[in-house]
Amino acid sequence: ALVRKADEQVVDMLPRSVEIVIGDVGDPSTLKAAVEGCSKIIYCATARSAITGDLYRVDQRGVYNLSKTFQDYNNKLAQLRAGKSSKSKLLLAKFKSAESLEGWEVSQGTYFQDVIASKYDGGMDAKFEFTETGNAVFSGYVFTRGGYVELSKKLSLPLGRTLDRYEGLVLSVGGNGRSYVIILEAGPMSDTSQSKLYFARINTKVGFCR
Repeated sequence: ALVRKADEQVVDMLPRSVEIVIGDVGDPSTLKAAVEGCSKIIYCATARSAITGDLYRVDQRGVYNLSKTFQDYNNKLAQLRAGKSSKSKLLLAKFKSAESLEGWEVSQGTYFQDVIASKYDGGMDAKFEFTETGNAVFSGYVFTRGGYVELSKKLSLPLGRTLDRYEGLVLSVGGNGRSYVIILEAGPMSDTSQSKLYFARINTKVGFCR
């Protein structure tokens, strides 16, 4: 249990089997010890007053800080485990030739229609190609307000395999310093209503990064 102060009143409220960690959801540096060894988080913190600053610090920023720390912890575990055993990881995609790009689709669209912005529409375009240097490169531009370009593919898992036993996703990519959004949809292709969507924003560095 994460508490701001381990005074007698707080300790008496918790079962003896509960491990107490002192920290503050408003201070990310105090949350690392609280998430170590955890597989789930139940967020019970609430602001002590109705002041906007307190509400933002606990109800919004606090949720973000704790979720980000928990995500970073699991990503670190995934990276440590990725190279230890082939049984602990599942290869979803590897781009090693022009043929490995087959099935990947480049698409584009807009999140909303803006009549005024359409008059100044700069267009958008993207491509996915295998270069002479042996790299798969997704490139393009978006000069349209609310526009986006994306790269996607339906991936089939080996028979009997699911993503439930895995704790993270490791990407080995070369970036350009900008941020991108990854959307992973997992579920049976025959019934998309049973699918689960996972979103993550990644900040890339210029050159290779993992």
